Amino acid sequence: MVLKRVACMSYVKTKKNSGSMSKFFLLAFGISTSGLALAENTVDTDAGTNKTEIAVAADPKAEQVKQSKAKKSSAKQNEESPFRFVPLVTSTPLMGVGVGGAVSYLYDTDESSSKSQLRIGGQYSETDSYDVFIDNNAWFDGNSKNSRTTISLSNVNHEFSDASGDVGYNTVASFIKQTFVMKAFGDFYFGVPISYLDIAYNANNEAGEEFLDKNGIVDVSMGAVGLSMVYDTRKNKYYPQGSSLVNVSFMANPEALGAVDDFSSLTVDARHYTKGFKSQDVIAMQFYGQYASEKTPDTSLPTLSGKSMLRGFPGGQFKARYMSGVQAEYRYDVTGTRFKLTTFAGVANLAGGSYGFEGNSRDDDGWYSAAGVGVRYAIQEKTGIDLRLDLVRTSEDENSLYLKLNQAF
Repeated sequence: MVLKRVACMSYVKTKKNSGSMSKFFLLAFGISTSGLALAENTVDTDAGTNKTEIAVAADPKAEQVKQSKAKKSSAKQNEESPFRFVPLVTSTPLMGVGVGGAVSYLYDTDESSSKSQLRIGGQYSETDSYDVFIDNNAWFDGNSKNSRTTISLSNVNHEFSDASGDVGYNTVASFIKQTFVMKAFGDFYFGVPISYLDIAYNANNEAGEEFLDKNGIVDVSMGAVGLSMVYDTRKNKYYPQGSSLVNVSFMANPEALGAVDDFSSLTVDARHYTKGFKSQDVIAMQFYGQYASEKTPDTSLPTLSGKSMLRGFPGGQFKARYMSGVQAEYRYDVTGTRFKLTTFAGVANLAGGSYGFEGNSRDDDGWYSAAGVGVRYAIQEKTGIDLRLDLVRTSEDENSLYLKLNQAF
């Protein structure tokens, strides 16, 4: 046992009191006796006075237990809850104001993989529209495998103006997509995506009926199967820095799976994330291209939207067989807080018209752009999960607001 000797002067009348008086003086000098063993007092008479010398013995086991408890307590305090509930808000000319909520749940499939995320949410808008979704993004075996499952149900009333007048029509849709990829070598993954879509259209007024007929929009119920190649150097999957992600996907919709005519599409989604002016800032850049074959129905045409390219454009309003676009976003980290400030802009081109039904086709070909500013708040700081608020203005002179979970890209 290692003895730590602490000397203090104590004038006592008898040896009998020396032990209690010694403890009193130890406490008076701020020396805690917790976890320590007081040795027997030794009395040394010097010049007619009693000088008490106290030997304090530290207990190594008690000290180790104390340190272990302190570490566990500190780790528990710093541990983030895997659950988060966030509000969802959208305000667009097409859908009006919509409100809802979503739950984010982070979990581990194994110790060597990135955090997996399950999201469940829904929203209701003033146009008497609603949508609900489930999205599960799971990483396995040291990030060598990835499974992404998306399920969505929606009932949407579309309202906008065009050459036909004040268009109004309704869509009821169910969509399921499953993608599974495995690492082949280096940072390259290969896999197979499969999907199923069932959607029905109903006109809410004469202009809506004319719009659906003019653009050859008909009900569909069909499946698709494809091939995916992914190049992924991201270490943090939710707030990447100094890394890249490229996803090339080919999807085929054969008659055997419900398509009226065989058709297919190729999608290229390339993203790069680099440091900004500060080490914690991020400049995010994206190229997005989607190219559909000749007999692609209106339902499956590439469309401008926040899910593909250009926030501020409601999905389904502007479509064509070929879509190419680029966008960039600067994410400024507000030092010492959970907030980030963003600014973003993008431009896209639609070309090739559409196949349509009985010779009819859309005429949305042309250039489109959008720009805006936003705020991010880290709801799960260690993993990089952000709640984002974006205010967008498009080349159609329309403004939109979004409060959503995770980065736009």
